[in-house]
Amino acid sequence: MSARPPHAQEPQERDDAAHRLLTALVCSALEPALTGVLLFDLPPEHVPAVAGVFTEVLGAASDRPPGTVPRTTLDAATADEDLWLRPLVRRSAGGIGFTLGPGPLAETADSPPLVLVPDLARLSVPGMRAAVQLLGADTATLEHSGIRRRWTPRARWLAFCRAEDAAHLSPHLLDRFPVRLGVPGLRPLPGHEPLGPLPAAWAAALSPRTPRRPTTLSGGFAASVLEQLDDREGLGHRRALALGRIARALARLDAAEERERPETSAEDAPATGTPATPAPAPDAPGAPVLVTPVHVGRAARLIRLRTAHRPSAPPPESAPAQEPPPTPGPGPYRPAPDHGPGPEPSPETGPFVREPESAVPLGPAPVRSEAPGPFSPYPEDGAGPGPDGATLRIPARRTAGARASRGAVVGVRRARDLWDLAPVRTAMEAAKYRAIRGGRGPLVIVPQDLRGYVRAPEPVRLLTLVLDHTCRGDWDWHPALEPFLQWAYVTRAAVHVVEVGARGAANELRAGSFSARSTRDPRIAAALARPAGRATPLAHGLDQAGSALRRAFRHHRAGLVEAMLVVVTDGRGNVPLTAGRTGRRGSGPAGRTGTTDAVRAAERIRALGRSRLHSVVIDPGRRPYTALPAELADALGADVIAARAEEEGAGRAR
Repeated sequence: MSARPPHAQEPQERDDAAHRLLTALVCSALEPALTGVLLFDLPPEHVPAVAGVFTEVLGAASDRPPGTVPRTTLDAATADEDLWLRPLVRRSAGGIGFTLGPGPLAETADSPPLVLVPDLARLSVPGMRAAVQLLGADTATLEHSGIRRRWTPRARWLAFCRAEDAAHLSPHLLDRFPVRLGVPGLRPLPGHEPLGPLPAAWAAALSPRTPRRPTTLSGGFAASVLEQLDDREGLGHRRALALGRIARALARLDAAEERERPETSAEDAPATGTPATPAPAPDAPGAPVLVTPVHVGRAARLIRLRTAHRPSAPPPESAPAQEPPPTPGPGPYRPAPDHGPGPEPSPETGPFVREPESAVPLGPAPVRSEAPGPFSPYPEDGAGPGPDGATLRIPARRTAGARASRGAVVGVRRARDLWDLAPVRTAMEAAKYRAIRGGRGPLVIVPQDLRGYVRAPEPVRLLTLVLDHTCRGDWDWHPALEPFLQWAYVTRAAVHVVEVGARGAANELRAGSFSARSTRDPRIAAALARPAGRATPLAHGLDQAGSALRRAFRHHRAGLVEAMLVVVTDGRGNVPLTAGRTGRRGSGPAGRTGTTDAVRAAERIRALGRSRLHSVVIDPGRRPYTALPAELADALGADVIAARAEEEGAGRAR
């Protein structure tokens, strides 16, 4: 990557994806706290080119050739020993010996290394833990196998991920990457400069031989940073710090360009008879760099930050000025003027609970394009909270051996081989004949004494039921559910039941669930007969069902062959997903937020694929919102079974 002369520089407000990415990489190398760069939806074939550009930028920042910058690649097979330890060969008096030294993440090199993660969603748990521990940390300590080392992490992490996979990652891991860009349309240039040439001013700012000038924050800097971000609870302060640090890096680049920009001379002045106005002299070498709200706005445009204060695209100038129609969003929903205001929530029911007979207009369906797409730096916000207990623990390993030796123990029989022996019963059987085999000597075990376990076969099919009790009334849903329960009984499938809106729940804002080994579990009959409650946390119920299916497909000991998801609901969810997760009511009215969260949870279930998962939505056909179940089934990719629940409560199949 070559540096071009100052007179050939492009305008700094270029908006193409290559220039934006090059600016972000330079900001990460220039600002010490911007150690993590996360790129969404970059085609895999462009990963080596982008990694090569970042290596050259880091080489310019450390005044070393790009080929000498250490690079470490982390993937799904990375273990703890690969990160913190490294085998070394040493020559001693007795010959060649092997010892252990600090690993690649211990940063024994002089220049900051580059840690490359081609797919963050498939990174191993040790790699995720290392990212959480090192990114943004002031100090790190290693004590392993006799090695003790303490250092300040300076490594730059470059990770790639798909936007739809962000919902399955730990929020602690995502927060460690301060620089995030969506680059789905990136097309690198051919040649040795895939993202374009590096400006000479930027190369001078990166060079360690250039004196670093101090920075000063203007009076409205902090207020402008907070204005660009949402004021929702639970987001923390890392996003505000990241935005401010990107703005500070942009201010340093502007100061470097100001020093490199030539002054306007008399020869360059137009022939108008007016003396030319000299350009302002560059700042003194020791003068501080002023970071203003203008740099904050440029930083928000760089990462494509979408907030309520700064929409994603301005309206056309030719459009008449009129009040936009109300659309559902993450905030409190306001009904359209022609529908009239909805009923006020009663103090007994709270903001998320409505009476069964009340009909409140929900407004138009949410526009899919308004959800945070691949160009949003925080796609996990649109996907809702991640799975419960999304910790950085290594999942339980699948036991080896035949499938028949991994079921529950139901008895003991005479052993047919040496696998899966029952030691206690074997010893008891040998003790019966101890007197006739030698008396007081050691216990003698002969082949006839060997006993083995009898195990029940592991279920290889799963039936997941999502029961919305608030859609029942007096409608009998047993005829609609009978074929699926019969399928689970015949195939000996396991059953996972998720109950939504049941009376007597521990928390009416949360869905409850339990797992059963078969349909003969008495808890299933009790769940089908449970009366309806008041609130409908449908989004939380679908989120629990998706987590159960994902866990069964990934960590089931026998390996699922087929799974069936049956959702019985009218689609009216009046509890947002955030409230269902926390169990606490929000401050404003729910509106359509709960329904929108339910649709997004259904889309995440659909992403599991339909090769081994079959989904069905049973629609009771309750008025006035008869289109909601079809909308939910469309997001789920499921078939619809229509049933009709009349206003007086009697139900019959359609």
